[in-house]
Amino acid sequence: MIETGEIGEEVRTAPENRAAGVSVGAALAAVIVASGSLWASGVSFYIPATIGWFAFVTLSALTAVVSGHVARRRAKRQSLPGRWWALAAIVTGWVCLLYAVLVALVVVGVLAGFAVLSGALS
Repeated sequence: MIETGEIGEEVRTAPENRAAGVSVGAALAAVIVASGSLWASGVSFYIPATIGWFAFVTLSALTAVVSGHVARRRAKRQSLPGRWWALAAIVTGWVCLLYAVLVALVVVGVLAGFAVLSGALS
């Protein structure tokens, strides 16, 4: 890649793999929100029970997985850096996606349990 410097001479820079950066950023966003460390109050206990939390973690994880695969393919075909970062983002994305699905199943199970209990008590 060739850019123009301050004086006007051409400066060669290394090519970038932007998809790797997107995948790492999405994976970090999914981990931060999924872990609840974004909020430092007692409300963070109830955050996984919301649809917005599930949607954000799921979309961030899917973005990390898809852009990670794109980044690995570009890195291999065009000899770009970021191949291992993309692999780390893919693995992190799948783990966050699995975690979000498990939390959703637990929330649905708890709500179903409350529904059964409330029907049995009345």
